[in-house]
Amino acid sequence: MRLRVVAILLLVAACQGKGRDAGPGSASGGAPPLAADAVVSDAAPLPPEDGPKKPDEPEPPDPGKVIADLGAISAWQSVIDRAQLLLRRGQRGVVYGRVGAAIMANDKTTDAGLVVTPYAWLVDDTEGNGTLGIRVKLEAGTAKEGDRVALRGAWDLDADRRWFWHVDAVVPVPPAAPSELKELSVATPTHAIANGELPGGARTISVAKDGDAVYFHIVGPAPTREGDGWQVADELGNPTFALMNLPGERASYGGQDMRQPDERWSLKRGQTYWVRIGKLRKRGVDKPALVNARTAPVRVM
Repeated sequence: MRLRVVAILLLVAACQGKGRDAGPGSASGGAPPLAADAVVSDAAPLPPEDGPKKPDEPEPPDPGKVIADLGAISAWQSVIDRAQLLLRRGQRGVVYGRVGAAIMANDKTTDAGLVVTPYAWLVDDTEGNGTLGIRVKLEAGTAKEGDRVALRGAWDLDADRRWFWHVDAVVPVPPAAPSELKELSVATPTHAIANGELPGGARTISVAKDGDAVYFHIVGPAPTREGDGWQVADELGNPTFALMNLPGERASYGGQDMRQPDERWSLKRGQTYWVRIGKLRKRGVDKPALVNARTAPVRVM
């Protein structure tokens, strides 16, 4: 009997030892410890890095802040303020806009036709959809067509008694936001009236809504002062429906209007014109509405 008990105890001890020595496949045993000099060859690879981290790129400069820091005004505003920006009085200012094409003119000394003048256009990119600009005299290499720049200088008269901006310094300016207008900007910023066709969807002025392309007749005399507005209606003979200001038409600084003929619009009665307007402000039954044109007037053929 005693021998049988001893045999049973030896059998239990052997089974417990076998459980402790179980290999990696055993449900009850763990993995044996690695030797100190063991090499793990089948370890999972680390995920690849995205590459070296780039330093944070600086935000582009805010065009409005750059212009404000320079104390600059838009190209056409310098026409409005011309009386306080005259070179002969020692006055100075800063104007900004987009450099346009070189200005051509007839050569008075030969029969060569149009020749390049020393001037280029500085196009106002804040109003008029490219139809407003000033003559500027730039030194070669200081700026090229398409550049947006601020120009320090003052108004001066050339030998033909035409105004131009005498440039003292050129400063690059960040690009302007693109225009949302459907019409292409005018190629040359003059006040010459172009001929054209009515665009699709154009309305007569009396049924126009904000932002529409509208067509109209001049039914009254030309404004006596800039900013008084043109009297317009659907047809000649109709009562005035609205007073319309064309691009750049507003009163000059201090009432001293020093604009020249090619800096004014010239519209005639009995002809049809179209423009794209901004907000139409109605003032009641007995008063004409007020409206500003956002594009140059086009004579409808």
